[in-house]
Amino acid sequence: MRTEEPQLKKHYIVPLDRVKHFVGREAQLEEIAKCLTDPSSQQPRVLLLHALGGQGKSQMVLKYCQRWRTDYRGVFWVNASSRSLAIESYHRISRALTGLAQAHGENGEQVIETVKAELEDWHEPWLLIFDNYDTPNDYRDIRQFFPQGEHGHVIITSRRRDLDRLGATVELGAMSPEEGVNLLLRGCSGPEIDENLDTAKKIVRRLGGLALAIDQAGAYIAHRRIPPTELENFLGTFETQRKEILSYTPNSIWEYGSMQNGREEDHIKAINAFTTWEMSLKELVRIKPREKEAVIHFLRLSAYFNPDKIGESLFRNYWVRIQKSKEVPPKRRQWRQILRFSKQRKPSESNIDETHTRWLYAIGTKMDIEQEGSSGQRPEYQWNHDYYSDLLTEIYNLSLVQSIETNIEGASFSLHPLVRDWLLRRDQLIDHQHYMDEAFAVIESNAPGYDQVFWNLGIDKSVALLSHLDSCMLNDELLSEPQDRIGKGERTYRTTSMSADLYRLHGRYDPAEVLLRRITENVEADITYFTQLSNVLVLQGEFEQVVELSYQCRVYREKALGERTPKRLNFETQLSYALVRLGRYNEAEALQRQTLQLKQETCGITSRRTLDSKNNLAFSLFLQARHEEAETLAREALEICETHLLENDGVRWGTMQILALALQDQGRIDEAEKIQREVVRTTQHHQGMEHPDTSASMHNLAFILEVTNKDEAEGLYRYATYTGKKVLRKGHPRTLLSMKYLANLLRKDGRVEEADEIEREVSDLKKAAGSGANRRDFKPAIQLTGTLSPESKAC
Repeated sequence: MRTEEPQLKKHYIVPLDRVKHFVGREAQLEEIAKCLTDPSSQQPRVLLLHALGGQGKSQMVLKYCQRWRTDYRGVFWVNASSRSLAIESYHRISRALTGLAQAHGENGEQVIETVKAELEDWHEPWLLIFDNYDTPNDYRDIRQFFPQGEHGHVIITSRRRDLDRLGATVELGAMSPEEGVNLLLRGCSGPEIDENLDTAKKIVRRLGGLALAIDQAGAYIAHRRIPPTELENFLGTFETQRKEILSYTPNSIWEYGSMQNGREEDHIKAINAFTTWEMSLKELVRIKPREKEAVIHFLRLSAYFNPDKIGESLFRNYWVRIQKSKEVPPKRRQWRQILRFSKQRKPSESNIDETHTRWLYAIGTKMDIEQEGSSGQRPEYQWNHDYYSDLLTEIYNLSLVQSIETNIEGASFSLHPLVRDWLLRRDQLIDHQHYMDEAFAVIESNAPGYDQVFWNLGIDKSVALLSHLDSCMLNDELLSEPQDRIGKGERTYRTTSMSADLYRLHGRYDPAEVLLRRITENVEADITYFTQLSNVLVLQGEFEQVVELSYQCRVYREKALGERTPKRLNFETQLSYALVRLGRYNEAEALQRQTLQLKQETCGITSRRTLDSKNNLAFSLFLQARHEEAETLAREALEICETHLLENDGVRWGTMQILALALQDQGRIDEAEKIQREVVRTTQHHQGMEHPDTSASMHNLAFILEVTNKDEAEGLYRYATYTGKKVLRKGHPRTLLSMKYLANLLRKDGRVEEADEIEREVSDLKKAAGSGANRRDFKPAIQLTGTLSPESKAC
């Protein structure tokens, strides 16, 4: 009689908890399986599963264990968050494998060898999961835990990115929008999901596709009984109650925890998205204890900016500016410990708190001794790129930043949007106003000096800087008290002025106007801020309001300032331009000639502001059909521009456009076209295709080409109309002008119905915008204003 072979005992020692609503991630599960069955890989086969905290690493591995459980004789879960806990896990595995209680006196090394020996004797597959191996500095000998043999598989989960030497790596990224929606609305029916799909996807995107955060938001929605039809309201609630929502865990069952070894007593309190990053931050400051306060300050300050590609130059330029300043607020220097070495200023000599400079002094002394040489001369302050990059890499390895890129400008990094939210809200006692002030100061230090040409920055840099300003403005609205917001107090006037100027230079006139109106609510504010506001109102096409503003500050203009004061002359330039646009030529010309004469005497004939006033007068003459006078003034100004200004200076563009238009009206089409094409090329290159000034230059080229190239003129008018509708406020005079001239061109070409339709739209837009009867339509869309400094005491 044949005896049956005894059935092998199987082991499954894993945590009891598994996320009930595990959705999607099929591609990642298959990738894990593929890596572990690769015959060409090392023995045992080792796979590292990396992800940001809260992305669901442990739950992914639990799902893998559940699905492929039958393929293994044994599946064993090891708490790898510390060496002692890993050894404790091995004690449990040893008892299961041997059937014996821990031998008296058996130490950790012995139990590791016991487990390894048992598994190495197996001829069947086994799987070891080392979960939360996030502190490799505590024990770098994790390989000593691995049994050898071709039948073994090892999975390691970690928030650290620098463990790729251990084995193949699978990156667990964000959930797809579809997966995220299914997790978020897990209790809803198919029709309910379909009807609210777009809003649900917005929520998933706002949560950065982070599995734990989406699950928390879903639990919060279910707890509050928020129906799918009110998800749009949840988005608004989230922006004001982010910490509450992302810290929410159900009181009853919540599967996200410390993922221990399956015994109830092993589980610590439930974790949420915020606590996972707290653990990473705790590890970072443990690795770099001397930099603790500085690193926390640096990360928190970074959270006020746009989380995408926060460039090294942002902080480097701020650092350079601080070094040049005579007085620096003590708190503002704390985080810059990570950026410099210095022996010139010891803690006792500085106004920085000594506890925040201890490590700086230690590292700075060592570095300076190496650089000092035999001369004994101390080096100048300097930015330390290598140290900054090394620290950033350590932060990246702990997944506190999402990505790092390095180019000629230095290292840039990105923050996950929820990591940013956590940094902004992790400390109830945080002084948000201090951080807001410093964030705006960082942006200001990166904006060009008011005597420089803004577009020297380049489109990419200027757009990036504006995105950081947008983020600061949003955080200011969300985190600051109403009375403390930018522009609401005299201490913020300079920052407000700078911010408004950045918006104006990018063609974002609405936020610029909002900021400047906050300042000018105070009638005692410096006239420069009224000048800036008038400048923006001109760009908005609100010429009547500029005249009203001149009456508002007339007493200040006439009594507090002399007639030769540059501040007053700058305001008069804006006023005269508004008068021109209102058709009040005689008043405008008299004011323009007076202002021009005074600026020539006060500022000199080569000053940008003098040239701006000359252009203003030339434009007024052009509109009065005094083309030869306009041409003469424009050529005089252009000759000075060619000698003293850069190619991408806005004053130079304005001069060239006036000259081109004056030549066109005299029938010198070829000359006009050549000049205007150069303007279009320059504005497109330096300001981008959708900037209002680019749109205006294209409109003016279309006007010149109407006779010689109707098809191109039509295309240019259409593009100017499209960009005007997109970037300017509804019913803006520039947009209406392009539409009107497009309709005229179409009518001349016999396309009457299309022309009528456009003219009806123009009429409707005028009514909706409340365009006044006194505002005249002009064929050029040109705008002539120079950059105005909030501190302008000279030309």
